[in-house]
Amino acid sequence: MTHRKLVSGVASVAVLPILLVSTGPAHATEKGFYLGFGIGQSEVVERDALGDFCDELFVVCGNDNDGTAIKGIFGYQFNNFVALEAAIFDLGSPGISTEAPIEATADANMSGISISVLPQIPILDIGALYGRLGVAGGDVSVTARAPIFDRTEKDSTTAGTLVYGAGGAINLGRNATVRVEWERYAFDETLQLVGRDIDTPDVDIFSVNILFRFPRN
Repeated sequence: MTHRKLVSGVASVAVLPILLVSTGPAHATEKGFYLGFGIGQSEVVERDALGDFCDELFVVCGNDNDGTAIKGIFGYQFNNFVALEAAIFDLGSPGISTEAPIEATADANMSGISISVLPQIPILDIGALYGRLGVAGGDVSVTARAPIFDRTEKDSTTAGTLVYGAGGAINLGRNATVRVEWERYAFDETLQLVGRDIDTPDVDIFSVNILFRFPRN
C-alpha cells in the first residue's frame, strides 16, 4: 500500500467520529481513568534496515508489506491538558518483499509495553489535539526468507525504544472518545542477519483508537 493510500484510508476513518458526534451533545474531557484499544497499519520507515538479505540474493526488495498493529490502552486523564497512558502493543510484521526474479521477504516483528505522556490542546468541548512522548520495551525480531533457496534467517533481542506521535480526539459523549493517531517506534538496536549487522528499522503506526472513560465526578 502506498503512503498516499494509507493516509487517505486514515482520513476516511477520521470522518466517522465527526459524523457520530454530530448526532448528540459534546462533552469536555473529564478527569479520571480510561481503558481502550486501537487497531491500525504499521509500515517500515527505512527499507535499508532490511535490505541486506535481498542484496545478497541480487534482487531488489521494493514492495512494502504493511502489518496490522493492535494495542490495549490504560490511562489517566489529569485535566484538559495532560494524560498519562500505558499500552500493551503488537506492531505486526511490516517489511519489504519482491516476487521476481526471486521471491524474497524481510520483515520485523515488535511487541511489548509502553508508557507515554500526552500533552493536549482542547478544542472547545468537542475533543482535543494531542502529542505523545514516551518509552517502550519488548521483543524485537527480524526475519528474512527466500523459499526458492529453502533459506530463512532470523535474529531477535529484547530492546527499548523512544515512542512519539500526534493525533486528534473527538468525545462521543461523557464516557467515550475516538482518536486517530500517528506514532513512531524508534528502535535503536543491532541484529545479525546474513552475517551482517543491521539496525532494527523504525516503524510508523497509523491507527484508530476507542477509549471508554470513567470520570471521577
